This record gives sequence, structure tokens and C-alpha cells, in this order.
Amino acid sequence: MADKRNSIAGKVATPNLKPSAASSKETIDADSILYKAVGSRIKITCAPGKNVLEGTLFTACNITHAIAINTASAPPNPSASVFTQPGDYHIIPFAHIESFEVIGTGERAPESTGAYDGALPSISKVDMAAILAREEQTIREMKKKDAQKGKGVSQEAQELFDAISRTLPTRWADTQIVVSDSVLIQAPYTLDSIKAPADKAQAEKHVRKIVEHYYQRKKGGSSGGAARAQVAIPNAPRKGG
Repeated sequence: MADKRNSIAGKVATPNLKPSAASSKETIDADSILYKAVGSRIKITCAPGKNVLEGTLFTACNITHAIAINTASAPPNPSASVFTQPGDYHIIPFAHIESFEVIGTGERAPESTGAYDGALPSISKVDMAAILAREEQTIREMKKKDAQKGKGVSQEAQELFDAISRTLPTRWADTQIVVSDSVLIQAPYTLDSIKAPADKAQAEKHVRKIVEHYYQRKKGGSSGGAARAQVAIPNAPRKGG
């Protein structure tokens, strides 16, 4: 085991990070020393300024085109688990790596083949199904939010729509506001613009109350309310008359 560690620790490599003919992005080969050094202690020289960092290589990622290195000091007890090692992580783009040296293999899972397979702490597989589901949910929410914005309508019409949609299911149909799929409010969005079938009279009455309340609040807010009468405060009597 000691011979194996010495042979790895003695290797110094300048990674080939130039774009290949098949890709315009910087990548590293899965067989490269840098990729296989995940979980090991390395010393790395970075541009600009030839800054030198030493620590545990946490990952080498071809998606972000960067490595993550934990430069926190190794546990004082060599037999201590890396799970107890503190974290001080640095993200370094491949393009900034000038050279690196593997100075220790670190702790690995038994009979591991190198790289991520044996790295400790173990690197969990990304749950792509959960990520895609979250992405689809976000897209649905964005589409729903966009559908709540009227196209070619005034700000006042949008504010009225928002006020109604807080309590009732509301959608736009061109420039018309449709409430509960039964009541229609057309421009100029006044009480006289509210229409509904005869059998939806109760729904129409409810919508009228909301619209009326909206305009009452808007009128009260714009007028600022009635001015309060000033109260005269008598002056305190002066001494000596």
C-alpha cells in the first residue's frame, strides 16, 4: 500500500485542458490523473499570479469546467475519518490550473477503482428525476403567472383583475375578464360592463360587490380621505400676567 501511495504522490502533471476537436469547451478526460485524484490531497498552482493551494480535491466537474478543493487542514490524527474534516472550499476553473501534484491519496472506500467511486465522504448521485420535476413545476408556475397578466389592457384593468383573482378563479380572454367561467367583465370594466347568463345571477351579484368595493377603495385612496379638522391648543398662561 505504501509503494502505491508513493508512486501516486510522486506524480506531477500539467492537465491537458485545451478544447478538443469534438468540443469547444474545456474538459478533462476520465482517465486523467486529476480526475482520478478526487478524494486525494493535492497541491495546485493557479493562474493568475501562480497562487498555490493545498488541500483535498473534492470534485472535478466537466459540466461547470471547474474543480473544488478543500484547503482546510487535515485532521491532526491521520487515522481520523475525513467525515470530521472541516471545510474551506475553493472553486477553480480548469483554465486557471497551471499544474498540480498529488501529495497523498487520502481516505478511500475499500477496493475502490479511483475517482468518485471510492471518494470519501461519498458523492451521491444527482437525482435528475427530482431536478426535472422541479424544473417542470417552475415552468408551470411561470406560465400560470404569465397567464394572469392581461395583454393590451390598462394598469387599472390589471389591478381590478388582481383584486378579483384573490377570492375567485379569474382568467383573461383577450381583453375580457372571465370570473368563475360564468361572469364576463368587458372594457371599460365598470359595473355596467359586468355580464352573466340568467342562471348565474348569484355569481354576478358576488362579482359586482367585489368590483364595487374595489372602486370604492380606489376612490377613497386617491382622495386621501376627508381632511381632519385642526384642534386648537391653548397657550399656557404666562407668569406675571
